[in-house]
Amino acid sequence: MKRKKGLALLVTATVIAGMLGGCGAQETTEPSGEKNTENSNPQTEVQNETQAKDEDVPTIVIYNNSGAFSVAGAEAGSDTSVYQEMQDYILEKTGVKVEIIMPPSDGAAATEKLNLLLAGGDQIDAWWGNWGDYAKDGIILPLTDYVKAPEAKALYDLWEPWGAWSGVTDQDGTIWAIPRMTDTTPYQVFVRNDWLDLVGMEMPETFDELNEYLYKIKDLDPYGNGETIPLILEKGGSTDVLDRVESVFLGGYVKTGNGKWLDDTDGKVKPEWIADGYVDFLKQLNQWYKDGIIHKESFTMDVDTIKQQIAKGAVGASAIWYSRIMVNEPILRENLKDFDRSKHTYVFGINEPGITGPNGNLIQTKALGGTSGMLISSKCKHPEAVMKFVEWSFEWENYTNEMYGLEGKYWKYNPDVKDAEKNKAVLPIEGGPTYARDFLVSLGLPLEIETTEYDDEGIQTMENLWLQQHLDDFDATVNPGIESGINWDTVSLAENIPTLNDLNTFKDEELVKFVNGTRSFDTWDKFIEECYQMGLDDYINEYTRQYNQLKEK
Repeated sequence: MKRKKGLALLVTATVIAGMLGGCGAQETTEPSGEKNTENSNPQTEVQNETQAKDEDVPTIVIYNNSGAFSVAGAEAGSDTSVYQEMQDYILEKTGVKVEIIMPPSDGAAATEKLNLLLAGGDQIDAWWGNWGDYAKDGIILPLTDYVKAPEAKALYDLWEPWGAWSGVTDQDGTIWAIPRMTDTTPYQVFVRNDWLDLVGMEMPETFDELNEYLYKIKDLDPYGNGETIPLILEKGGSTDVLDRVESVFLGGYVKTGNGKWLDDTDGKVKPEWIADGYVDFLKQLNQWYKDGIIHKESFTMDVDTIKQQIAKGAVGASAIWYSRIMVNEPILRENLKDFDRSKHTYVFGINEPGITGPNGNLIQTKALGGTSGMLISSKCKHPEAVMKFVEWSFEWENYTNEMYGLEGKYWKYNPDVKDAEKNKAVLPIEGGPTYARDFLVSLGLPLEIETTEYDDEGIQTMENLWLQQHLDDFDATVNPGIESGINWDTVSLAENIPTLNDLNTFKDEELVKFVNGTRSFDTWDKFIEECYQMGLDDYINEYTRQYNQLKEK
């Protein structure tokens, strides 16, 4: 197994004005596991004992927007009985009662809900986001003393070899978050192995070969009734709608890939969307849109719909976050009754060295670990309880129970693997009530790669294989401009670029218009001029100022 560099799962939250929320306020939001009052014990004496017990333990509320609920089938959350079982188990082991709030599956909706909860004064002890969005306003606690305490040594040491702490540490050395991610390579193009066989092709190595495959699939329509999606795309976040597609393809058009770049002519830092080659990238998306290669709703389609399209077998190739394929591959394979697994282990595959783009460079841009992590509210009454739960969660066996459910009921050591317990080889136990990973707060490659998971045919699951072997394929990517090792000060960006939100919104809306053909490429120069009128100079100057300041340190 290769030495892993890390897992980037981009989960961000935007600060809204007047955000005063925290866990000191009264809880008004139902947790993920809603109480089943119909089955509660009717005896008053027992109820009183339970209430007294609850008053003796700290209760923490976590908005679990870490990506834990991204697995197929988690959309409805856990069954009440399983949620209660896990909650009681954690209370028994840690002395902390943990309540989980489940976010919407769509990233923008999840961020909006978080902002509303915080602004409304709901009890939120911890969540995941960019620490720079919250630290300067006093919304989150500095965690240095907690993380450097002796009881947190195992947690700190787990992430330290991966360089993860630097992304959540400010220039003064203050740690603001528990890491969630490090550099990784999640933006490969996945292609259907069985459909390559249908059209008589090998796995594409170049962009031209990929295009040949996509158009053959369009003509063949193997899913039927014109419902085949040759290439499925995924929208980015609320302030960068093309970000995911740029991460998959832009390196093949812009030499600095999906990242800000340093203009040698004036020494200034500029955004990827005004780099040489970006218009050609947009024109390719526009061509795909006109020809029906990508779905007409590509930039409004939510994550659940993307998963459904993959699982039912309508998708020929993908330009999305890698785990959308990973977690739905078993469902898709089950739906393909005649899939020959002796020929192809998994339905989807990739060209491992990476696909070469029109400019001769690799198309995929490396994703950076960045500044996102688990944050603790400055209003929290029991930060030590949050840390105790987190420290406990980052032990492998506890992580595994939070991932699958309790050992013996939801997972077991694989009896077909020698020294399975020593090698952490596990099998999920199917058929029980649904557990949607509500309490899983220890996501990240340091633990994820330790487990080796097999399916019921004795084959390693595709997701687990990828975690262990492919998320550090950095030689299949280009670097994101000048952004490696840079932690942008998002608060200063907002302060020094007064029109930042308006500029980002305008840019996103207009770029999509170029893709869907409602704006002509003849107006590209006018679009750039409009961006400057909306404050692009301020944008460039502030990023340049920060870049120069950071490079001096």
